[in-house]
Amino acid sequence: MKTPFQERLENMGRRYYEVFGDLEAQAEFLKVTTFVLLVLLLLALVGAFAIAKKPPVVIRVTEVGEAQAIRDLKANNAPTAPEILYFSRSFVKRYTEYNSYTLARDMAEAMNQMTGRYQDIAKRDLVESGILARVKEAGLNAQIEFKEEKIERETEEHVLVSLIGVRTLTSYKNPDYRESNLFKAELVLKNFPRSLEVPSGLLVEDYREILLNKLQEQK
Repeated sequence: MKTPFQERLENMGRRYYEVFGDLEAQAEFLKVTTFVLLVLLLLALVGAFAIAKKPPVVIRVTEVGEAQAIRDLKANNAPTAPEILYFSRSFVKRYTEYNSYTLARDMAEAMNQMTGRYQDIAKRDLVESGILARVKEAGLNAQIEFKEEKIERETEEHVLVSLIGVRTLTSYKNPDYRESNLFKAELVLKNFPRSLEVPSGLLVEDYREILLNKLQEQK
């Protein structure tokens, strides 16, 4: 089947057909090459997207830095006890170790460690309690020292963690202000597949805090 270009050349009496024929062959070759490159580009994009969505693989090392072999990827990627306790400590510090200068950043990081459902609850509780406004107005700065850490219960979907610590409050605006409290924090953590959004494989499903004892108060 002749192309319109070939028919036009025949109608013109085949003048310089060889020259025009070479140009047409080159044009067809460039079309095929462009199509092949486009297909390869699309395959590369699909492959990159698939790799990006794959869960991160946790490679644990011994005390001397020797990498441990991975035999069961699902079991290997499950959070271990030290990881669970570290996640719990980091959340409590970001959520309740108030600092008037870094409050917005700390709260944003704490919210990223919560499930969507508990984010809504926490935001409502923070607004109703007025704690954030008090921290800002008084220029408060808190320091937490953990005394006890324990995984109370662990199931396939959830982990219950309890932490006991001392929170000491001081004020940038009032050097004489100092308050220390012994508290107990209880966290319900929900297990998730590790991903870029949830690299730890854990999110806070519920958080409760109990004041055990007021150790010091000076205003």
